Amino acid sequence: MYEEFFGLTEKPFSIQPDPSFLYWGRGHRLAYAMLEYGVLNHAGISVITGEVGCGKTTLIHRLLDQLSGTHSVALLSNIQAGRGDLLSWVLMGFGQPFAGKSHVELFEQLQQFFISEYAQGRRVILIIDEAQNLSIDMLEELRMLSNINAGKDQLLQLILAGQPQLKDLLNRPDMLQLAQRIGSDFHLTPLSREEVDAYIDTRLSIAGARRRIFSEDAIDLIAEQSKGVPRVINVIADTALVYAFSAQQPTVDGEIVRNVIRDKYEFGVFGIAARGEQPAAPQHDGPTAFVRPEKAERSSERREPNLRIASSSRRDGEDEPRMPSPRRISRVEPEPAAEKRVSAVSRRETAALRAQIEPAAELFSAPSRAEPEDVELEPEEAAPAYEPSFAEFPEEDIAPQPEEPVVGIVVAGAGELDATINSAGDECRIIYVAKTGDEGAASAARQAGVDVLEIADRALTPGRARNAGYRELKKQAPDLKYVQFIEAGFVLDPRWVETATRFMERRPEVAVIEGSVSESAAKSKEQNAAAARGVWGEPGEAQITGSSAFVRAAAFESAGGFRGDLIVNETADLCIRLRRRGSHVWRVEDPMGARIVPTGKSEGWWSRAVRRGFEYAHGADLHGAPPELLFARENSRAIFWGAIFPALIVIGAGAAVALTIMFAPLVNPLLGIAGVFGLAALISALKIVGRAVSFGAGRPSAWSTAMSEHFGHLPEFIGVWRFHFGGARMKAPARGAN
Repeated sequence: MYEEFFGLTEKPFSIQPDPSFLYWGRGHRLAYAMLEYGVLNHAGISVITGEVGCGKTTLIHRLLDQLSGTHSVALLSNIQAGRGDLLSWVLMGFGQPFAGKSHVELFEQLQQFFISEYAQGRRVILIIDEAQNLSIDMLEELRMLSNINAGKDQLLQLILAGQPQLKDLLNRPDMLQLAQRIGSDFHLTPLSREEVDAYIDTRLSIAGARRRIFSEDAIDLIAEQSKGVPRVINVIADTALVYAFSAQQPTVDGEIVRNVIRDKYEFGVFGIAARGEQPAAPQHDGPTAFVRPEKAERSSERREPNLRIASSSRRDGEDEPRMPSPRRISRVEPEPAAEKRVSAVSRRETAALRAQIEPAAELFSAPSRAEPEDVELEPEEAAPAYEPSFAEFPEEDIAPQPEEPVVGIVVAGAGELDATINSAGDECRIIYVAKTGDEGAASAARQAGVDVLEIADRALTPGRARNAGYRELKKQAPDLKYVQFIEAGFVLDPRWVETATRFMERRPEVAVIEGSVSESAAKSKEQNAAAARGVWGEPGEAQITGSSAFVRAAAFESAGGFRGDLIVNETADLCIRLRRRGSHVWRVEDPMGARIVPTGKSEGWWSRAVRRGFEYAHGADLHGAPPELLFARENSRAIFWGAIFPALIVIGAGAAVALTIMFAPLVNPLLGIAGVFGLAALISALKIVGRAVSFGAGRPSAWSTAMSEHFGHLPEFIGVWRFHFGGARMKAPARGAN
């Protein structure tokens, strides 16, 4: 309805669980980590609890997406006491027959199923959502199922997810045996104000938003009224987008959200279905003016004309309303009757106070009240000027200003080091990792005021060099929050560090980002065109980044850093491992920097293609299996067009020659060879045209890029061959500053 108006590709705020829209706030990251820990470390029983709408089911669906074919998983969401035998539910979840069997037969069948799956190398995982509906007997039966094992291996992995009542259920004294078997557990709490902001921004970005749609005051209202519950946030935000679309307003501001909430209170069935105490009634027509005032304020309030105001009072015995009805607070003076009542109260209080004071005053020699009023009084001395003491005023706590996050830069590799260091600026601490014996680069770095870490060249890989640089950076800056990894010869954009930091502060679920990269030297049209359209894809969520990336330090450490045994694709591997842990990888449109390649030292087209093919083969060998499929398509394309297609041409030409010889002198052999090569040329031409059209046929660079890409498959296959059969697994082709 409103997607096209706001530039979205899909609805960002659905109440249905969708793992692709999962926001990785602190609580959700920890909860998923506990689920992942339970699965990977055979924790036996894992428990996740949280209020209604906090994202438990979405986390479970995310876990299901990440589980491989080595697991047999059943997800049950509708089990309730009194609605069937538990074993029948479990067998149904695993697709096993259960009708017409006794309880003993059901247990025997389930046990045989567990053993059969274990024998085939598959682990059995049973996930029960809404587990707070289970009875005590059902929980006890689940405990008995968890006793089934094969030697030291437990055959059933059990995950329970439910509302906070599940915690109370498991904390019962008679549930002690089950509670002691819980290996991992976590309780999800609502989002904070800052997390609500990031949550809304994340879902909009995933839905295709390229700008900020909700204003700060709108987010404040949503956070206040939703109590930080994601499902309620979705309801309010989705309705606010509808209101803004109806008004043709490109930005959702506080007034729109205020109207949404007021209408839900006045005309909705449930109001805003968020648990917890309602916000206090405001004293003004501010962002929360629709909240009901206290009874004491109602008495002195004048209702606005033609305004329907629902009363929140209830008689004894009535159920408490689900949500307070809305009410406006008008700024009017008290009625005259109210003024009289206030004056009467004031007079009574004054008389009572005077009655208490006058008896005590008689003990002192005060002037008689019988004295005439015109008695002259001696002038009193002027009171000294009041000089306040600082001790009379208690010190107020002043909120400390938020500290700027600490950002560091790790530079590794060989290249134009001076340009790289100068582009980093003075705000960031820089570590340059140099090979032992490379005195020229180390000396140049020291002269530029950069700390140098020298490492022996023996078995030095990019991952080991970067890990060492990060450790040194962490020693010097223990509060390090973000780190930029770059190759020597890469020039950072002056605004990149600030842009990346601001993005990461706003998006705590993102672990790695990269920006657009340009070429700073005159290179081939193929490279310039590839850089212009983005070698790694369009802006938005990404699978991997290039080797120069901006990384969250906490996420980097949790993943264990780069793999030191990889000769290429170390950053791609890190991105995939972080995504498996629930983090996000992002690509932004902002410029990150440029590659510096001196004229005359540029890597040739053939060498670049060979290196690219080597990386394709390495990546496909590393993470080419589902679901990542890293470089699987590129690797297959290099093999087909670089080896199989030329082989078919040669075989076809040979067959044509053989046939022409058989039918000689009726057919000229050259004609058969020309026909085969003509067919191959036609296929190649069609492929080149198709790629050029996809790049933009009107641009001259599109055609040169398409031709270079097509004919580059041959050297790419050579790179693939070198990886698999050339004994080059321990030595990758040299790469540029990317």
